[in-house]
Amino acid sequence: MVINRGGYRALAYRLLFMLLAHSALGEESPGAGKLVFSNGDAAAHVASDVTMRVQGMHAEVVVEQEFHNTSQRWLNATYVYPLAEDSVVYRLTMQIGQRVIEGEIKEKEEARKIYQQAKAAGKKATLLEQQRPNLFRQQIANIGPGESIKIAIRYNQQVLYDSGEFRLRLPMTLTPRYIPGVTRKELVPEARLSSGSAGWALATDQVWDAATITPPQKHATAGQLLNPVTLDLQLNAGMELASVTSSTHKLDISVPEQGAAGERSIRFAQGQVSMDRDFELTWLPVASSAPIAAQFMDQWRGDRYAQIMLMPPREITPTQALPRELLLVLDTSGSMAGQSIEQARASAQLALEQLGPQDRFNVIFFDSHTRSVFPTAVSALPENIAKAASAVSAMRAQGGTEMHDALSRAFAHEAGEQHLQQIVFVTDGSVGNEAALLKLIHRRLAGARLFTVAIGSAPNRYFMRRAAEFGRGTFTEIANAGQVQERMRSLLSKLRKPVVANIEIDWPQPVEVFPRKVPDLYWGEPLLMTVKLAPWPSRSDQRIVIRGESSGAAWVRELVLPEPAQSPGDVDVPILARRFGREQVAFLEDEAIRLDARDQARAKILPVALEYQLMSRFTSLVAVDKTPTKPDSIPSAEHALVNAMPAGSTMQAVGYPQTATNLYWHFLLGCLAALGLWLLNRKEVTCA
Repeated sequence: MVINRGGYRALAYRLLFMLLAHSALGEESPGAGKLVFSNGDAAAHVASDVTMRVQGMHAEVVVEQEFHNTSQRWLNATYVYPLAEDSVVYRLTMQIGQRVIEGEIKEKEEARKIYQQAKAAGKKATLLEQQRPNLFRQQIANIGPGESIKIAIRYNQQVLYDSGEFRLRLPMTLTPRYIPGVTRKELVPEARLSSGSAGWALATDQVWDAATITPPQKHATAGQLLNPVTLDLQLNAGMELASVTSSTHKLDISVPEQGAAGERSIRFAQGQVSMDRDFELTWLPVASSAPIAAQFMDQWRGDRYAQIMLMPPREITPTQALPRELLLVLDTSGSMAGQSIEQARASAQLALEQLGPQDRFNVIFFDSHTRSVFPTAVSALPENIAKAASAVSAMRAQGGTEMHDALSRAFAHEAGEQHLQQIVFVTDGSVGNEAALLKLIHRRLAGARLFTVAIGSAPNRYFMRRAAEFGRGTFTEIANAGQVQERMRSLLSKLRKPVVANIEIDWPQPVEVFPRKVPDLYWGEPLLMTVKLAPWPSRSDQRIVIRGESSGAAWVRELVLPEPAQSPGDVDVPILARRFGREQVAFLEDEAIRLDARDQARAKILPVALEYQLMSRFTSLVAVDKTPTKPDSIPSAEHALVNAMPAGSTMQAVGYPQTATNLYWHFLLGCLAALGLWLLNRKEVTCA
C-alpha cells in the first residue's frame, strides 16, 4: 500500500509528541549535590482536604495538602496542580507539627531567592508560584524521612450563573498540555529550573516554560485512591432552592439544623475520592427566587468596592432570530481520547440538527493537521448536513493539538452580508501556548463571534473562558455525556437569539470598572462588573443607569447601590477589594496580549498585585521555617508528585516513570522522527 505524505506526517508528529511526553528534563547530576529519583519510587504523596464556604456569588476556599515522605531520604517535593481560573490566591500557611508559619506575598524573583537560600541552609520552606492563572507550582524543601508537612492555601472564586442555574467548579487535576513549537538549543538552559523537579516537556520557541506546566500523570488502578481528597462545603445561596446536584460526584447533602432555606452542608458520599476529575456543584432557585439583579459592596482604605450582577431581558421572540453562518471547530487530538471525543461528537451532531434552512455552515477538524468537510461554508441543505454528520461520526482522537491553523481557517471564512458568523470551538483546551492563541483571536476575529465549549473531566478552563471573552462570545463546559443535551441546547438557544449590544453605564461619579468595555449580553447570562468608587459626597445620587439595544429597541435598567459593609480595618483586604485587584490584573494581562506588550506588563501588574496582596505572574507566596533541620552533609532528592490522569481519558500516562538519563535517548528518537518528517518533502513513502 502507499502511505501519502499527510498520513505519514501525522503519524510522525504523533510519535514525536509521545517521545517528548515520556522524556524528563534532568537537573544537575548527583555529583552536583542533588539526586533525581524516578516517580516510580515510593517517596512522597499528597492528600488534600478542601473546605468551601459559599455566600451568594462568592466562594471562600481553603485547600490543605499534606505531603508525607515515606522514604528514608530527605526530599524536596514539587507538585503542579490546578485552581479555579478566576481564583484570588492570597494566603499560604506551612504547618510542621504544632508550629504554623505564615507565608508572605513577595515579588517573584525575591520569593525564589528566599526559598533557595532556605533550601540550601537545610530549612523547611515552601514556594507557591503561578504558572498560568489556573495552574500553580508548589515546592517544599527538606522533608525529612517519615515526616509530614501541611500546606494550606486560601483563595476565593466566583460562582457562575447561566440560564437560571448557579454553578461552582473545583479543579482537581489537569489534561496533559500539548506543547507546540520547536525545541531550540538556547532555550534548554532556561528550562533547567533553578529549583524543583522539571516536567516531561522541553522548552520550545512557543512555550518557553513547558517544563513547569507538564507534571507527571498516571491512571489510577482499580480501587486505588490517587491523591485522595475530602470535601466540606457549606452553601448559603441566599434564596430558597429547588435543587442542589452534582453531575461529577456522588454527594451527601443535608440541611443544617436551624439553617435558612438556602443553606446546605455538602460532602463526598464516599468520604474521600481520587483527584481525577473536576468537582462541579449546581443549584437551582425556586422560580419566585430567581434573581433579577444582585449587588455587593465593601469599603477599604476609604474607597468603596462594588460587584454588580444584572440579568439581560428574557422577552425574545422567534421573529428576531437572524440567519447564521455556523462554523464548528472540533478537536480530534490525542488528549481527547476516551469520553471527551464522544462528548465532542454528540455536541457537534446536536449543533448540526439545530441548523435551519436559512443558515450556512462548515465543520473543521484539527489535531496535528487541519481539515474541513467543505472548502467554504455551504447552505444547510439536508444532503450537506448528512455529509457533515457522517464526517463527525468518523471522528477519532489522535495526534497533536495544533489549534492555530484550525482557528485561522475558521477566521478566513467570509460570511454573507445577511449572515451572522458564529464559530463554536469544541476542545479540552489542553495547550501551553495560550497567549499566542488569544493574540490570534484578537487580530483575526473581525465581525465573527467565538463560542467555546470546554470538553472533558479536567479541561483548561482559563484558556477556554479567555478565548470566549476575546471572541465576544460565551463559554460552555461539558464535564460528561449526561450534560451534552442540556448545555448544548442552552448554547444553541443563545446563538439563535439577539444580544443586548452597545451597552453604556451612567455612574454618579468617575469610577474604575472592569471590564472596561462592557461585552454584549447573551440570553441567560448576566452582566457582571467589579467597580472601585471614591467616597460619595453626602446626598449624592447612588443610582446607576445601564442602557443598551436589543433587536433595535432600547433596553434600560436602573440600580441603587447599597451602603458598603464596614471594613474591620486596613490590615485585611476585603473580598471585593481583592476581586477588583484580580480583575484589574486580568485586564492588564489581556491588554498586554492585545498590544503585544507582555514584556512590559510587569511594571503595571506588580504594583497592583502587591497592593491587594495577590498571587500573579509576577508575585509568589513563600514561607520559611527559621530553624535548619537537614544536616549539610546529607544530599536531598528532587521528587515530582504525580497527578491523576483525567477520568474517562484513554490517553497514555505522561512522564511516569521518568529519569534524567532517559532524556537523551528519547530526544535522539525524537530527532529521528523529525528527520523522517523532513524526508517527506523529498519523496513519497511506499510500503510493500
